[in-house]
Amino acid sequence: MNENTNYRLVNIQKREMKLRAQRHEILVSESEKALDMILEAPAPATLVQSFPDQDLYYLMHKIGPYDFIPVLSMANSEQWGYILDVETWDNDRLDLGLMTKTFDLLFQADPQRLLRWVIKEKPDYFEFYLFKNMDIFVREHDELPPENFDDYITIDDKFYFRFPQNPWDMDGDLPDPGNLHEASELIEKMVKAVARMDLSVYHGLLLETISILPAETEEEQFRLKNLRLAEKGFLPAHEALGIYQPTKLSSLRKRPEKNRFNPAPFDPDIPLPPQFFSQFIEGDDLFVKSLKLLDPEFILNLESELAALINKIISADKIKLRSKEDLEKAIIKACDYINLGLEVILKADKKPELAQGVIQEYFLEDIFRTGSRAGIQLRTKAFNWFKQSFMDKNNLPLSFLGEDYLGVIGGLLLDRPLYYDNYAAGKLYRNFKSVLDITRTAGTLEQILALDKFLGLLDVDINSFEQGILTYKTLILTLWAKDRLKLEPSLEPIDTKVFKKFFIALFSKSDTGKNKQIQLNDLILWTSEAAHMRETELPKAFKEVLTDLIDELEAEYGSVNPNNIDLRFIPHFLLKKEI
Repeated sequence: MNENTNYRLVNIQKREMKLRAQRHEILVSESEKALDMILEAPAPATLVQSFPDQDLYYLMHKIGPYDFIPVLSMANSEQWGYILDVETWDNDRLDLGLMTKTFDLLFQADPQRLLRWVIKEKPDYFEFYLFKNMDIFVREHDELPPENFDDYITIDDKFYFRFPQNPWDMDGDLPDPGNLHEASELIEKMVKAVARMDLSVYHGLLLETISILPAETEEEQFRLKNLRLAEKGFLPAHEALGIYQPTKLSSLRKRPEKNRFNPAPFDPDIPLPPQFFSQFIEGDDLFVKSLKLLDPEFILNLESELAALINKIISADKIKLRSKEDLEKAIIKACDYINLGLEVILKADKKPELAQGVIQEYFLEDIFRTGSRAGIQLRTKAFNWFKQSFMDKNNLPLSFLGEDYLGVIGGLLLDRPLYYDNYAAGKLYRNFKSVLDITRTAGTLEQILALDKFLGLLDVDINSFEQGILTYKTLILTLWAKDRLKLEPSLEPIDTKVFKKFFIALFSKSDTGKNKQIQLNDLILWTSEAAHMRETELPKAFKEVLTDLIDELEAEYGSVNPNNIDLRFIPHFLLKKEI
């Protein structure tokens, strides 16, 4: 008996693994080829129904919803239900426009099966949709039709329905008028199809529709939807937020010893995990390299963890799944934070063999939270600084920090901190994904904090600013120039004729390297005097700020003859406009 059971189990395992390989090839193929592979399979319905719900949903958006209709016709009811759950809700409200589009897809796929399914399995959901889109009137047998029934539709001269043309008739809602026509056409087809299938069911459907309580129905459907999605890892947003809870290295949960090197055996009663994310796990970072060293059976367990992690990110970030790009956003974040977590745990040691050991020892969720902790620590430091900063006390906007510092602080002050990449990889912001990202951002943040501390020591009236663009650069450089020109230390613009003397002296040396050092030494001297500190007491981070300022001045104006330069185009100083 045991031998027969094992033999059957092996056959089931072989069949499932063959289907898994086939599904993976479809998921990573181009959309047209993927569709052809499904439709030309020996048993396409078996293949389609073997797809995990999330894989099928991703594939629908990859191929295109209306091109995907032949595949939807072969999907099972549970897969249809998942599509309705993730496609038709806008936070805690049902979106009537999205309900119309999704019902239209499923109605085109298999009209009779859809109607039997929704009436039997999801009657309240379907009746809510009808209630929101149509008016229903039931005529008694001895009652004459009212004269104003021209816009009503009837099948049996007893039940009448119509579709309001005025959006204000829609129970207080204001749907897009463009969707009203689509909804009315679809609903008319659906209710007439129900009548053809069974007139008594048609009567019952309309009677129940006019008697529902929409608010209570929507609330109950939301509760049931959350329960179904929670089984797939989509927790309510307030619970899923725990995925970002910082985790100390000492608090990481270790996998049970038996699961590290001896993964759980194949169980035909437990469906295989989704694979939609596998095509996005690419590149040469530590996480990707370490995955290639893991045992295939262990990776099966890992895929379940990764799918659950991605689902929590979708819930926590309230990502609305409307396209494959929405899914990709969550997948990339999961991989980036896991990679960062691995580097943090390994203290920036990027040996794949060591990362492999970390993955085998700790759960992916804890590794993710370790990466999240590194970014959140920077965000907390930036947030605490800003609450008592020179800028906040003087009601200065973040643009006061200049483009680069503004970019870094802007990324850190987000609810989910981001790394300011300044389009180095094609984007202004991206996820933190390495210890180097954390180190660079931390270094820039130290410069900003040192700069702000210096500005707080300056004896300057911000209200004296009258003209130009005020940034930390114009403030420091203008006060420096005024001090050297023996002018009053305020933010009033400098007369251009007077300033020209300073500018010529600034670039008087022909040796660029020597010139920069003289400028920097003088600027450091002035800042130490202005802050009432010795030069040696100035923080290293602040000296880096001053060095960058001098480098920027030299790059902008060092190659130009000071006598020929147009002072109207020098944004680094506050200068009077010549009339």
